[in-house]
Amino acid sequence: MAAEGLLAEYPELRPFVLPNVRLTGIRIGAGAYGSVEEVAVPGAICAAKKIHDIFLDRSEIPAAEIRRATAQFVRECQLMSTLGHPNIVKFLGVAFFPGSRLPALVMERLLTSLHDLLDPETDPPPPPNTPKPFFPLSLKCSILHNVACGLAYLHERTPPVIHRDLSARNVLLNSGMVAKIVDLGVARIVPRMRTAATMTKGPGASVYMPPEASAPAKSNAQKSKYDASIDVFSLGVVAIFTIGEVFPCDPVAATYLDEETGLLVARTELQRRAEYMRHVNEQLRASGQLRGDHPLIRLIQQCLHNGPHKRPSIREVLRLLEEARAGARDSGWEEVQAAQTQPRNQENADLQSSVQELHSRNQAKDRELAEARQQLRQKEEELARQGAELTRAEETIRREHQQLRQKEEQLRSSEALVADFQKTLQQRDSEPTQRTKSSLLPTAIPHSTQVNIKPRKLTVQCHRKKTAPCEMFRGSATTDGRFAYFTPRDSNSVYQYECSTEKWEELPSCPYQNSRLVIIDRELTAVGGYDGSYTNKLYTLRQRKWVEKYPPMNTARSDTAVVTTSDGEHLIVIGGYVGGVSWTATVELFQVKSRRWYQLTDLPQPLQFPSATICGDLVHVVGLGDDGYSCSLAALPSSDKPIPPQSIPHLISWKPLPPLPLTRSTAATLCGQLVLIGGDRSGSPVNSIHQLVDGQWVEIGSMTSRRYDCLVASPSPDKIIIVGGVGAEDSVEECVVV
Repeated sequence: MAAEGLLAEYPELRPFVLPNVRLTGIRIGAGAYGSVEEVAVPGAICAAKKIHDIFLDRSEIPAAEIRRATAQFVRECQLMSTLGHPNIVKFLGVAFFPGSRLPALVMERLLTSLHDLLDPETDPPPPPNTPKPFFPLSLKCSILHNVACGLAYLHERTPPVIHRDLSARNVLLNSGMVAKIVDLGVARIVPRMRTAATMTKGPGASVYMPPEASAPAKSNAQKSKYDASIDVFSLGVVAIFTIGEVFPCDPVAATYLDEETGLLVARTELQRRAEYMRHVNEQLRASGQLRGDHPLIRLIQQCLHNGPHKRPSIREVLRLLEEARAGARDSGWEEVQAAQTQPRNQENADLQSSVQELHSRNQAKDRELAEARQQLRQKEEELARQGAELTRAEETIRREHQQLRQKEEQLRSSEALVADFQKTLQQRDSEPTQRTKSSLLPTAIPHSTQVNIKPRKLTVQCHRKKTAPCEMFRGSATTDGRFAYFTPRDSNSVYQYECSTEKWEELPSCPYQNSRLVIIDRELTAVGGYDGSYTNKLYTLRQRKWVEKYPPMNTARSDTAVVTTSDGEHLIVIGGYVGGVSWTATVELFQVKSRRWYQLTDLPQPLQFPSATICGDLVHVVGLGDDGYSCSLAALPSSDKPIPPQSIPHLISWKPLPPLPLTRSTAATLCGQLVLIGGDRSGSPVNSIHQLVDGQWVEIGSMTSRRYDCLVASPSPDKIIIVGGVGAEDSVEECVVV
């Protein structure tokens, strides 16, 4: 997914995009699905979390899963952009790197993770019996206190946020050993704290998950009910690791077989981690602080309680950590331990000094970056203001130019009318015979080089094609030859179908629902529609954006019938829905070159959900019932000449079609002949295809599926694409003349 395509689909990402972000080539960490890379932004060194592009090319990963992961990334960016706390990793923005189709999340660069600090993975491994670095108990309590403060900030927000993936790897430390929570990719916003909600089962690492996060719900095996106490449980496991300095792998089984009774007996979560609690006891005993009610023992016992509501709140956790931290400072044990380990720590003094200097330098770079971003925002605002002024000036010029063109057209129209009138007077003076009103009409210019084809009975065959991406009926369809375009009823979604490859693609949504699609000047255009109110506007799709290119109709409506003449110079809009229970019989003509609308002769009566097609110079329109009408367009003038008002009533004349063989059929054209696709017989869909031959409806073939109210597009004279309809909602067929 290219950067522009992703930003077009998720415009909410645009404010977060950072310019001039460069990979330094240093990989901070890597996992199965992604990596964390060091990056350079102007004035600072940061970190960027990115997903491996290879997952886009793996066929076993569905497109929906990729879209879900991308949407999750967008949600993480939006959530992190609203957070601001010293114990939450700072979010800086989003970056796109050359050659990568997925974005990266840019954040502040920290020193290490809590996991790597306590259980470092060195290459090569250290020699046997190498003493581990000394970590004072007060430092461990301070780190846990930092993590609890970050969780308290998330839990006490409005609305609250549950992290759901707290682990030692998701706790990062800076050079001052201040802990910060990272990775909110699976975090969830909930309406209230301590209220269980249905969420994904086991979102984080299993060793950190409480029992309720792994227990399946009755309605969905992939969901479980739990609340914010899941984070408190995970914090208890982090505390075991931090104090005991032994990484807690998956605990023992949740049940065991009692040899005396032969029954399965459940273990508590604390019992499952008894081996790791032994290391906690050893650490506290070595400090001379082990006693039954020690705050750290109580903290772990309460956090790992099986019952979610028996675990302490995050505020109670903070209180216990305050007690433990104060006890560690007052014991004097740390001073003794520090003296014993002074030679070892002295070796790192220069390194610590360098780290502090680097930290100060990074802070200065952060300030420079903030100032640069502020200056950039000011420049962007100034450019936006200048752009708005330029747009207003261009709009004024365009409006004045349009007014000038209209005046010129009015002048030419007046001159033409005067010339026609003078010519008529001269003819009347030279020929005293009586003339009818029709002699005042201008000479008709054929609108199309296509002639009406003599009716002959066709024979058709239908073949099933790849199914549509959604159910479609009573919507709209059109084609430009290579592609067919479809929009379902009660929807503003638009789908493109490539006739040669059967490939479907969803286009940007129409501004209105129930619009009618048509090709004008080789561009896809939506006519009318409804979105809380009915519209008379026309929208054209240009560069994946719907814009108003043409002037609006006289009548606002939806669900109309539209056809264009074969030369593309005229658009005819027939009937439609105008609200309530009202269907209109109004017919309007649009001249593409002159950009003028004219109201033609109305239909004899309104038709519900009309569908229309054009055969040569004949327009045919049918509705839900068994009645339909046709008219000739032979008298239409060319599109660049205005139509005199007195000529309009004589341009077209509607004539009834023979009673239709079925109701709710869709009109189409095959080899220049009028055909009806599908229909309803006594409330049931049928698969018949009928043709009008010498004033009679003749069945010429059948579809593979029964349907009515379907969508039809004709990419070539001898072929039509049939989509959806009641009875075959997402079925697609190709009907060809044989």
